[in-house]
Parts: sequence; C-alpha cells; structure tokens
Amino acid sequence: NHSLNTILYGPPGTGKTYNTVIKAMEIINRGYVEYDENNNVTNYEAIKKELNKSENVKFITFHQSYGYEDFIEGIKPVCAKNENEKTTNQDSESKDIKYKIEDGVFKDFCNTAKKYPNNNYVFIIDEINRGNISNIFGELITLIEPNKRERNPEATSVTLPYSKEPFSVPNNVYIIGTMNTADRSIALLDTALRRRFDFIEMMPDPKKLNGITIEGIKVEEMLEKINKRIEVLYDREHTIGHAYFMELKNDSIAEEVKFNNLKNIFKNRIIPLLQEYFYEDYHKIQLVLGDYKKIDEKYKFIKDEKIEPKSLFGNVDIGDLPENKYEINDKAFDNPDSYKKIYEKIEDENEPKNP
Repeated sequence: NHSLNTILYGPPGTGKTYNTVIKAMEIINRGYVEYDENNNVTNYEAIKKELNKSENVKFITFHQSYGYEDFIEGIKPVCAKNENEKTTNQDSESKDIKYKIEDGVFKDFCNTAKKYPNNNYVFIIDEINRGNISNIFGELITLIEPNKRERNPEATSVTLPYSKEPFSVPNNVYIIGTMNTADRSIALLDTALRRRFDFIEMMPDPKKLNGITIEGIKVEEMLEKINKRIEVLYDREHTIGHAYFMELKNDSIAEEVKFNNLKNIFKNRIIPLLQEYFYEDYHKIQLVLGDYKKIDEKYKFIKDEKIEPKSLFGNVDIGDLPENKYEINDKAFDNPDSYKKIYEKIEDENEPKNP
C-alpha cells in the first residue's frame, strides 16, 4: 500500500536513506524483505546488493545546479563527425559542432517503465529539497499526480518543449524522496510539491539504541537528553538522529573499540553538527552537552575562559567584547565520565544546599 509519491523527512541521522532502500524493495519485490519478531529488517545488506543490480530502481541526488535538462530533456552539444567519441579541445576545433536533444534521467526511466507495465519501478531522489523544484520538474509537477498518470480516467500528457513529443508518467513508477529538515523546513518547501506528495516524518528514535552501554555510558539516555535540550534551544527539526550511533550496536566489537568509535562519533560528527546549528554560540553548545554545570573542567567538551581586556589592551576602550572565549577540550573525549555527565543529574554549585 505504498503511495506513488512519498517524501521521508526529518533531522539528519534518522534513517531516511536507509528506509528508501527498504521501501524500494517492498515495492518491486515485497517477499524479499525479511523481518524479525520486533519488525526489524534482517537482510538489509542483501537488499542493497539486489537493488544495485536491479534496473527497476534508480537513485539520484538533487543539488543547486541540477536542472530540467538533466531531469526531463535538454539540448546537448556533440561533435558532428564522431558523436560517440570524446574529443579534446584541440580535436573539437577541427570538427563541426552540432546539438542534439537528449533525454534526462527521469524521462528515460519512465520510457523504460512503459515497456513493462506489469512491473513496478522506483525512482529515489535523495535531498529533494536541495534542488530548485520549479526548474527541475517543470510541467512534470502536474504529470506525477496519481490521477494524472497513464491508464487513469484523468490521464494527462504534455508536449515537451525541446523534442515536441507527447510525454506522460506511467502509473507503475513510484517516486520516493528524502528531505533533511536541518537544511530546510517543510514549511519552506515548494507548495506545488507539497500538494502532490505524501510526507512521512522520521524523527530520532533513541529507543533503537536501547541496551547499548559503553564504559558505563548509556547511549540511549545520552541522546535523549541532548535532543530534549536542542528542542528547547533551537527546534525539533534540528535534533540528532539515532543513526549516528547505530554502529555501536555491534556486539562482536570489543568494549575498548566501541568507546573509541564513540569518541570519533562525538568529535567528528556531533560536535561539528552542533557548531553548524549554533554558529559561533558555544555557550548553547555547552548547554546541550551539559558542560555548563560540570564543575570540574576536565569533563567539559567545550572549555570557556574569561576574557580580561585590560591584560591585552590596557585601559583603551575598544567597545563591547564577549565575556568568554571558548575552545574544544580534546581530553574530555577520552573520559567516559564526560559523556555520563551529559545525562546524569549534576548538582548545581549555585543551588542552596539542604541543611
């Protein structure tokens, strides 16, 4: 019961691309997907290999330079004397240049699907919100509607601008897109696209990390606390997905290796992501990581130090300056307690003590 047009949206690391692979296989061959008693897919790697060999699935990524000519059709220059050979600049000077109309990736995919109407085809668009939808889709924005597809009572076709050929979208082509809400909110997405797609929200699910304990660090509780703080300081669309930590679920890896992997995840993925979210606002990063209440500085991922203008500039008035300067504390990543103190209740040294 999959929709013909679907977009999976949510913060980074919530398994959007992972789920497009599963959905694609369910559409073209539901019986191939195997589940355990908890409804988790058990043969994901086999599914990926099978889809890589399949001609029924196409995977592309939108970006700022992607256009109608790449997606539907366009005019491309070719060497008139030998169209099939790549030529250098020197070769092209001595040969005539002509132009030909070339099918884009989606038009070509649809033409293939029309030949085999009894088979399902899946077209996956990763990062669909990063492209200029109006420029890329053109008149296709109407043709992809389920009731406008071929073999429907309201089936519609259009005459393409370059080839002057009629074109329509077959009803055995499923479109699945992914959208990272940290890049752009769903509210800012092209309205015409929103009306024609079903949207499935994919939020962080810390419960998928249940049972992962490394050097006493409860990864599920840690991520849950981080995301609750981000929701308050920013919004829910910029929370951190569980997929960043899923590699830690491997029980065959030694505890020491797992902790080293956790350090790398924090140092190379989580901290840079927080720096992007809270640009130049390290105080908020401290709040997210619980550093603000860590009395002992060795546990702080982000260290702060008071700025003393007089020691630098004397009595010269240079205007407003920030109160603190911040730096990443590399040693904190090596200490398991640094991670535990993210979610453990930390006694505030400013709070009054009970008698």
